Amino acid sequence: MIPSKIELTGKVYIKYVDPIPVPNVGDVKLLLNDDALSLNKGDYDNLKSSGYIKAKIFDGLVWQNINISELCLEKEHKFTKKQKSIDSALLCRSIIEKHRGVTLYRTYRGHFTAQE
Repeated sequence: MIPSKIELTGKVYIKYVDPIPVPNVGDVKLLLNDDALSLNKGDYDNLKSSGYIKAKIFDGLVWQNINISELCLEKEHKFTKKQKSIDSALLCRSIIEKHRGVTLYRTYRGHFTAQE
């Protein structure tokens, strides 16, 4: 059963960059928006396409989606063709790490959000 709320641990991993140990409830994983479709998984140095960073939180069984725009308020999770996505991912990580202890709540759509 998916929990109704999860507290952020402050641990944030970037998929394909950081080794992800056995995660704890509340750990966050960042990944590229087109990760599932890309032929070059984890190509964070690509300057050919724009996109955004997605975030997932571990619920104890699986990774659930997070509304990252509530944590990265200045759209730091978005990048243009002139920016390396790794820079956005590193910036998002530093922002989310500072939200340690914040509680996220599950919405009717299954995403986790900072608003109850």
